[in-house]
Amino acid sequence: MVATSTTESEIIAATEATKEVIWLKRLFSDVMKLKHTPVLQVDNSAAVKLAQNPEFHRCTKHIDVKYFFVREKVVDGSIDICQISTEQQVADIMTKPFDKVRLTNMCDRMGLV
Repeated sequence: MVATSTTESEIIAATEATKEVIWLKRLFSDVMKLKHTPVLQVDNSAAVKLAQNPEFHRCTKHIDVKYFFVREKVVDGSIDICQISTEQQVADIMTKPFDKVRLTNMCDRMGLV
């Protein structure tokens, strides 16, 4: 898939992550009672605002409607979404090179030893 902006690529990624969160939430709810709403952490502020605000945005009319599944789930309370700094984004461990200190920090945050 080709995205025309970083916001679009983050919304697409957030939608795919939301699908996984919903699946995991259903899986875990069969085993135990979940105490909290899952939180999706995104490092792009425009994508977070777009997911939280159900209004039409003129600048994002090119983004296919199917990628606003994340918005629907935020609005209905199935998940929460929040912005985190790029330095704290654990998912980046799979896509970016890190120095040893940052790599060790990310592994610790993921629970890897």
